[in-house]
Amino acid sequence: MQPKQEVCPFRASCTVNMEEMEDFYRQYYASCEASDAEQKARLQEVKSSIKKFGSYDMKPEELEFACKTAWRNASRCIGRIQWSKLKLYDGRGLRSTQEMFDMICKHMEYGTNGGNIRSAISVFPSMQSGEICRIWNTQFISYAGFEVSPGVIVGDPTQVDLTKICLQLGWKPKISRFQVLPIVLQYGDNNPEFYEIPESLVLEVPISHPRYPKVKELELKWFAVPAVSFMSMDCGGQVHPATSFNGWYMSTEIVRDLCDESRYNLLPEIAESMGLDTSKPAVFWKDLAAIEFNLAVVSSFQAMNVTITDHHTAAETFMHHMESEQILRGGCPADWVWINPPLGGSLTPVFHQEMINYKLKPSYEYQPKPWVGFNWKGAMRKGNIRREKLTLRSVARAMVVCYKLMNTARKQRKHCTIIYATETGKSERFALKLQRLLDQEFNVELFCMDKYDANRLWVESLLFVVTSTFGNGEAPENGKDFEKFLMDLAKRRNPSTRSVVPRYAVFGLGSSAYPDFCSFSKRIDSFLAKVGVKRLLELGTGDEQKNQEQAFKDWSLKAYEKTCQHFNVKSKRPLSSGISIDNDVCNYKLQPSGGELPAEEGLKRIHKKDVAVCSAASVTSLVSEGSSDNTILVSLKHQGLTYSPGDHLAVFPTNSPDMVKRLCQSSFFDNGMTPSTPVSVKRETGNSHAVEGLLSKLPATSLSGALTYYLDIESRPKPSDLENLLLVCQCDEKDKMKLLVMSMNSNEYNQWVEMCPTWADLVTEFPSLRIPASFLFTELPFLQPRFYSISNSPLLHSGHVHLTVSVLKYTVGPASKQKERFGLCSNWLKDIAVGGTVNAFVRRCASFHLPDPVSQDIIMIGAGSGLAPFRSFWQHKMAAKNGNTGQMYLFQGTKNRLSLLHRKELNDAVTKGTIEARYTAFSREKHIIKTYVQDKMLEHSDLVYDLLVKRKAHVYVCGDIKMAVGVTEAIKKILAAINRTSLAAVDGIDSFGQLTKEGRYHEDIYSVLV
Repeated sequence: MQPKQEVCPFRASCTVNMEEMEDFYRQYYASCEASDAEQKARLQEVKSSIKKFGSYDMKPEELEFACKTAWRNASRCIGRIQWSKLKLYDGRGLRSTQEMFDMICKHMEYGTNGGNIRSAISVFPSMQSGEICRIWNTQFISYAGFEVSPGVIVGDPTQVDLTKICLQLGWKPKISRFQVLPIVLQYGDNNPEFYEIPESLVLEVPISHPRYPKVKELELKWFAVPAVSFMSMDCGGQVHPATSFNGWYMSTEIVRDLCDESRYNLLPEIAESMGLDTSKPAVFWKDLAAIEFNLAVVSSFQAMNVTITDHHTAAETFMHHMESEQILRGGCPADWVWINPPLGGSLTPVFHQEMINYKLKPSYEYQPKPWVGFNWKGAMRKGNIRREKLTLRSVARAMVVCYKLMNTARKQRKHCTIIYATETGKSERFALKLQRLLDQEFNVELFCMDKYDANRLWVESLLFVVTSTFGNGEAPENGKDFEKFLMDLAKRRNPSTRSVVPRYAVFGLGSSAYPDFCSFSKRIDSFLAKVGVKRLLELGTGDEQKNQEQAFKDWSLKAYEKTCQHFNVKSKRPLSSGISIDNDVCNYKLQPSGGELPAEEGLKRIHKKDVAVCSAASVTSLVSEGSSDNTILVSLKHQGLTYSPGDHLAVFPTNSPDMVKRLCQSSFFDNGMTPSTPVSVKRETGNSHAVEGLLSKLPATSLSGALTYYLDIESRPKPSDLENLLLVCQCDEKDKMKLLVMSMNSNEYNQWVEMCPTWADLVTEFPSLRIPASFLFTELPFLQPRFYSISNSPLLHSGHVHLTVSVLKYTVGPASKQKERFGLCSNWLKDIAVGGTVNAFVRRCASFHLPDPVSQDIIMIGAGSGLAPFRSFWQHKMAAKNGNTGQMYLFQGTKNRLSLLHRKELNDAVTKGTIEARYTAFSREKHIIKTYVQDKMLEHSDLVYDLLVKRKAHVYVCGDIKMAVGVTEAIKKILAAINRTSLAAVDGIDSFGQLTKEGRYHEDIYSVLV
């Protein structure tokens, strides 16, 4: 690893640094006994040599002191306690690569010592001597990296460049994972030469594990002696670029060599050989495998009597070294990041030790790779090495120049920032469109709200916020911290009196099906105004029920116009020209990819969630025969899911194979690819914002895989989608004209969309339509998970998770041509076979958990499948060993007796006293007056009032929005009853607002997601 900032530039010739030379001799003579006359004479001798020849030669004992001191000063080395025990091989007088190689062989033989490893160093001529001398290998012994095809490497990926050079120099090896590279040496300005290392000098250790025999079957091994050869030694004002030194391994170095993703990346194979569960990170398989493999390395080396140290021993000896250096030199330079081993962490003493990293000389220094910019001679000059490197360098230089010019131009533009908060990705998609629009004239930064440093607020010129609202007025998960920051800011400060006040504008996405429409965005807009930020544009909202895309487009264009006016910038493209914020579809192409990830891994990447693979254990109908409803209980087996009563399970449905097939058949590819070819999306032209945003989450996958697992093919094509589609599709004139009319005429589009058409319906209705596969990848939204309340307690059903699911079926369109539609996820779960795979994750709903303490009473109010979380509540109470739990009261709504859910289980819970009382409202039962849960609550208002006011009970409401609104009104009526007003005030609760403020009113409400 060569950090760029620590690489010393390579110079073909340079002068001696006189100040450093004198400092070196001060150090040297302080360490040995010499008279002042001897010191003065030696210093004069050195200066005379420098004046005459431009360099000087250290005496062997001086060079040995320099080598040992450079090791002593190496701030990144944990094994420096051995610094005084270093054998010197002095190669300053050598004059050819063959002589260099012969000395290296002597060094290796001494250092290896049959496994009882000894420290040694070889030093070759300095740069000041006028000779260019380099060892091209990073270590004397290393394994080759063969790039057998683009992106496919056999061996060590870090050695690919040197391996290619060796092959072009004439090396003819066998291709294997552990093929020892030859040593490549350069003397003078000649081409380098390679020398194969005799087998007798290469000691390798096969790796096995004392408890896991399958580790041995992996046939892993590693060389015994680490001899670093890519660093220079800077001592006495001179630099020796060809220097190599060896110690012995710390075991964790070999673990990293074989397990790091940038190296051999064998950790998954090693874990599998140990029988570890690698299905998800939370089982800590990586940690377990690394620790066990560390043991395998140590035991394997010890079995062959090869010197090695473990990280705990190394850490303890380093602490002794630090203490000794503190006494002897008053300090010890140390780089904490490098000294701390990759395993052990706070279990090692160095983790808790403060360290200071500073530079002392003599020292070992990083230097540029020798082949970078090398001037090849003869036939090699005309070969691939020369052409490839020169071409890459020239292209790289051109790119750097262009990047600097572009950055300079962008920095001169006015700056504005866009932040977004989202649960489904829609707000992010809208924010990217706004960025694309503003980026024409301004320097725009885009952040997810939880990644934005809120303290930047007062240095912003202009801030745009694009956000959705989750559930009934809640903040999206990634927007909660920003809202809290603004709330706290609003409480503790007066409106800003700054001379330059930031401007802001907010756009909110939501659904008017919820009573608190766009509530979160309204709160953000209000808080920003309260803390003194000045509004640039009135709050914009987009209703999911009423052409949200068009509302955002109109607001975006107003925002663009206002921004130009605010910064006094003249738009290069006036609004009358109709700036498009959507037409970007021509800029994408597909290219073949190496492979396709499993669906759960792809979903993890897209949604940034810990997706677990569950399997269907059973699917059972919950309604009686003859019921018009269809509600099922789905039982899923899982490993490692952690949840509490009240939490949700987010389920990723799979699209219909028939719809996927229809879309695949109506798509077309370039370059001979097919729907089963794994591909990735590439941006051809324009800026790369979208690729860096949403599209960057899409894993390499085939079209059929993307349409099955990742993309929402049942979403409705929007007018902007049809407009973009016309730019790239193939179809006959009749279909093209009809699509054009629908994209431009809102009446035509509204008539068509009444039937809730999907993308699969689109290609069926327009049979001549052929869609580029790249369009489907880039324009279809991601398939979102469906959230279901978990309806079992983990205490009662360990290893399983239950869902109470209403299977959705509905009709669309006018009476004359009605069509049946089906909910995607509920119908998929209904038909899933036992053992079928379900990808899911847990969404914690802390606001809907049981009260703390559990001794408090609760009122549970739910209709239909809204009973789901309450089943987990009463099961939890049944299974809890603590008998001091509050009483439960259930108000349940259902159509009729045939539709009662969990009937037997619920009756048992009431009989056993788990549920104190149950009140059922029937809205469709024959010969019974239609009632809803809110009616039952008013009917038992004395009980409800007593529970809320006197017993401080908690209220839990689960169901659709309409029911939740009715329940809220009923509770308000009960609390505001005339004959209870004074008593309510005395007991501390005089309004519904007080109930919510005390955190005793909990809602889990939803609208239908098909």
